[in-house]
Amino acid sequence: MRVADPITAAKVARPCQGPRRHAPLGAVPAPVSAALVCLAVAGAAGCRLVQSSGAAPRRLAEARRLSSEGLAAVGQQDYAGAETLLAEAVKRCPSDAEARRHYAAVLWQRGERPAARAQIEEGLRIAPDDGATLLAGGRMALEMGLLDDADRMADAALRATPRSAEVWHLHGRVALARGRHEEALADFHRGLALAPDDRALLLDAAETYRHLGLPQRALATLAHLSDSYGPAATPGLVLGLEGMAQEALGRTDEACESYRAALARGGAPADTAERLANLTAAGPAGAAATGLSRRSSSVR
Repeated sequence: MRVADPITAAKVARPCQGPRRHAPLGAVPAPVSAALVCLAVAGAAGCRLVQSSGAAPRRLAEARRLSSEGLAAVGQQDYAGAETLLAEAVKRCPSDAEARRHYAAVLWQRGERPAARAQIEEGLRIAPDDGATLLAGGRMALEMGLLDDADRMADAALRATPRSAEVWHLHGRVALARGRHEEALADFHRGLALAPDDRALLLDAAETYRHLGLPQRALATLAHLSDSYGPAATPGLVLGLEGMAQEALGRTDEACESYRAALARGGAPADTAERLANLTAAGPAGAAATGLSRRSSSVR
């Protein structure tokens, strides 16, 4: 068996509006050039389209610098410093929905959830069709258990960015939270069609297969996931899930091996040690019967 295994995107805030792109949290792009301050921007004082020699471009350039510094602080896990810098960036250009999204991500990381959601809501008031802001807001709502809000934002994000694997993933996770496993699996596969090696999508697809009583499909998906890691780098979570799929298929020895590796690696599912003990105590025949019983129960 191969041994191999969430976050919000952090991007440089651009002047009020502009092309959008996704990047992992902590990935800090190069600072935005001051020349970008002459782009057309909408809204609040200090964020208007102005001549390059005026005071407003200088203030907007300063806001861009603050955003860059804030994201650099995120990369260094200095969330307190990042919060201060990004709050000031938003103050310099209140109509910049993207800057608000970065600020919301830092507030969320620091546990200031109501404040983070308020920034997302204000960002969506400014740019209601911004796919990245809808994605961030939907993820927050889902984590807080606000499924109606998460559903609404995921649907809107799909309309705005239908070719985003992250958005299909969010849409599927909301369906999963509502117990709609088949719908969730279809969404995960749409996401994987766009990003075949997305580890989070692969993991959720494998777990959904397992809950649907399809351990063989779960195991194949986990094998694909394991391939994205080095031979000694598979997370304990993935190893533990492989063990569950193998156990459900009656592959006792392989399941025990996976469980032991998962426990040694760390991060294994909570019941891994119990599963291993049960298989060891039951012996081959008892373990095979246990796997058959679990498969039948899953199918029912």
